[in-house]
Amino acid sequence: MTGKIFRAAALLLAVAFLAAGCAQQAPQTPVPTGTTATADLTKTVDDVKGALYKFGPSMRGVSDSFDNMYFAAKGGNWALAAYMGDIMGDYMEVTKVSKPGLYPQWDSFYKANLGDNSALRKAIAAGDFSAFDKAYTDTMNNGCNPCHAGNGFKFIRKIKAAAPEANLDYSVKSNASENK
Repeated sequence: MTGKIFRAAALLLAVAFLAAGCAQQAPQTPVPTGTTATADLTKTVDDVKGALYKFGPSMRGVSDSFDNMYFAAKGGNWALAAYMGDIMGDYMEVTKVSKPGLYPQWDSFYKANLGDNSALRKAIAAGDFSAFDKAYTDTMNNGCNPCHAGNGFKFIRKIKAAAPEANLDYSVKSNASENK
């Protein structure tokens, strides 16, 4: 899947550089809408959009990171908890293009629940697991699950994972400020 994202991103960058290069050339007669060149560019952009992750794969990354954030905080690895909060936003960046109608809802959720002034971020910065646990549970129950239900996915109910992934060491003692 990473290869698919990389190819799509490379194609999107190529289109952007092509467009920027064309804009810097001497003024030319504009290509009328409906021409082959316009249709080709539109098809290329549509192909790039089609190759990008939609909400499903992106939300899977968010869910896994949300779980990892919990176990990192529980283990005292506050830098990892902060990092996991950051990458949740990264997972969803692609949906600005692939699902532009839904991205604003995600962005609002992220800022309220994972942004710098959120209860989760404040608990991470303070290294306060009790406050973190409360904010984490509140985010799931009052943010994640109502959002899923409100968007027609009431069958997706986020719960606290029973156990962490086995591929990360959640017990490395660190401070949130170490996440740069």
